[in-house]
Amino acid sequence: MKKLLIIALSVFALTAQADFLDGPHNWNNGSSDSFKSAIKAAETGYKANLAVDMAWRDTGKMIKEAKKLHAAGKTAAAVALANKAHTQTVNATAQTPLAMSAGPLF
Repeated sequence: MKKLLIIALSVFALTAQADFLDGPHNWNNGSSDSFKSAIKAAETGYKANLAVDMAWRDTGKMIKEAKKLHAAGKTAAAVALANKAHTQTVNATAQTPLAMSAGPLF
């Protein structure tokens, strides 16, 4: 019984710490093109936000502008803008449950 309790608490402690990442996330999933992974993450999050009607106003514009910057050869600026767009999608996803339960409190 003691071993089972220690294992359960160890697993809980490890999973609780798994969500704590310091600093900005590295969305590069093994691809050598950082823009490709950043824009993919932003587009995926944006599509998910559109599906529940909780997309932020400027996210789509930021994705389009990042693609234009990348086409113009300004990769560093394009990656930065794609990362900002992805951050907006993450924040919109976090805002969704709160917005769904919003309403007058009588």
